Amino acid sequence: MGLGEDGAGSAPGALSCRNLRKTFGGTVRALDDVSIDIAAGEFFTLLGPSGCGKTTLLRAIAGFEAQDSGTIHLGGQPLDGLAPPQRPVNTVFQSYAVFPHMTVAENVGFALEMQRRPKAVIAARVEEMLALVRLQGLGGRKPSQLSGGQQQRVALARALAATPRLLLLDEPLSALDLKLRNEMRLELKRLQSETGITFVFVTHDQHEALTMSDRIAVMRDGKVLQVGTPTEIYERPALRFVADFIGEANLLEATRIAPGRFRLAGGAELDAAEDTGPTGPVTLVLRPERAHLAGPDEAEGQSLAGAVEQVVYDGADTTYHIALDSGATLRLREPSHGAPAQARAGDSVRVRIDPASLRAVPD
Repeated sequence: MGLGEDGAGSAPGALSCRNLRKTFGGTVRALDDVSIDIAAGEFFTLLGPSGCGKTTLLRAIAGFEAQDSGTIHLGGQPLDGLAPPQRPVNTVFQSYAVFPHMTVAENVGFALEMQRRPKAVIAARVEEMLALVRLQGLGGRKPSQLSGGQQQRVALARALAATPRLLLLDEPLSALDLKLRNEMRLELKRLQSETGITFVFVTHDQHEALTMSDRIAVMRDGKVLQVGTPTEIYERPALRFVADFIGEANLLEATRIAPGRFRLAGGAELDAAEDTGPTGPVTLVLRPERAHLAGPDEAEGQSLAGAVEQVVYDGADTTYHIALDSGATLRLREPSHGAPAQARAGDSVRVRIDPASLRAVPD
């Protein structure tokens, strides 16, 4: 679902940010002409390294930071100039931020108390929210009696209780250990699906972004570099930075000598199925799982010669580090299937590369 330039006529949970700029200290551009459209009911992730502007963007949407210029609309209505409590938006932070002196039920019902809802309505909504986050029967406990994962669920239930049109999540899983983080990823996706509320999720963890999002915006230096589905971002990165930041990637320096034809530094030439750029220097992106060791009786086809430097067994997969004859280093990953490694350190090998597996991106 797209939005018009002014966000007019959009669904209640649809968000439109236009030409946002924010500078700190007169020199640091935290937001540099950022424009993003987020559909109602979408799980949208802002992804990028520390300092890329993703949290500043989230805070501008919430009203905690005033942008220097640009506009923010939610459901076609301007948010600019509204204080945080006046916005139909709630935020879940990295720290659980639950009130330690209140019970779980009191925490969940806090926003409804501030809205002076009837006690019976609050009690029913609290029970509904506790069931939603799977904390039934724990309403009488204090946060100190809960695990970290349970406290984060309390924070989520409190944020969802007032039925915001937009829920902002600022790296809410980073304080959890790996097992809890994996569990909460599934919980967050389930909650978003069941409530239908628009989620805007901030993270620097590309695995979180790939596994949870409907769409992802990759940010760097206050700019949005690419917006797309997880598949689009991973399979068709628009820039070298995006390819390198999302998952693992072999980045091969090359020169485009003809449409779809490239020459590596060592003189080897490769074909890529998708390429429409002009001649000149580019980076060829090759995911490790898309390269394969060629068998001894296999036709040479499109391949690169090299020697195995290291073999890393990781249970389901085995990763081979190959020193190519061209001087570059390449990683490829093959399923282990419990079999011994196909090659050992020091072996001479050929790496088979399907043209459809290569993507040329600007340097």
